[in-house]
Amino acid sequence: MAIPKREAAVYLLIACGSLLMISYVPHMFLDGLIEDSLKKKITIFLTISWAIGLAILGWDIVRKRSGKKGLFKNS
Repeated sequence: MAIPKREAAVYLLIACGSLLMISYVPHMFLDGLIEDSLKKKITIFLTISWAIGLAILGWDIVRKRSGKKGLFKNS
């Protein structure tokens, strides 16, 4: 069973908003405290890490919908 298009659109909107917010966090907290190059590296690392986490959660949703066990123990 596939995820309905409306639900997929909501998940994509939430993921994009979440990535946008998490990529702005280092700018808010670290602006002026560290060099711009280090701030950029931290921003890139956080955004990529967050995107990987969102991808894992999305994969878990698809697995649960297909009737397989979830990714986590209590699923």
